[in-house]
Amino acid sequence: MATALTLLAVCLPSITLSYIIVCLTWPWRRCIRCRPGGKNRTCRACDGTGMRPRLGWQLYVYLRRLYRDGTH
Repeated sequence: MATALTLLAVCLPSITLSYIIVCLTWPWRRCIRCRPGGKNRTCRACDGTGMRPRLGWQLYVYLRRLYRDGTH
């Protein structure tokens, strides 16, 4: 059990940092609902563009807006 916790404590920060770097470098990803055919004009998730913001990017934008609205 201690080995698993140690491994988790070592790997989790590196995985989190890697995901943050990916979100800052490539904030957009392919739409899950449109993936098989590319662009679907009737897709409500991506408005027919075929691209959606990553979950981490959405969280970043939400927190940034929350901070901005709270400080101004």
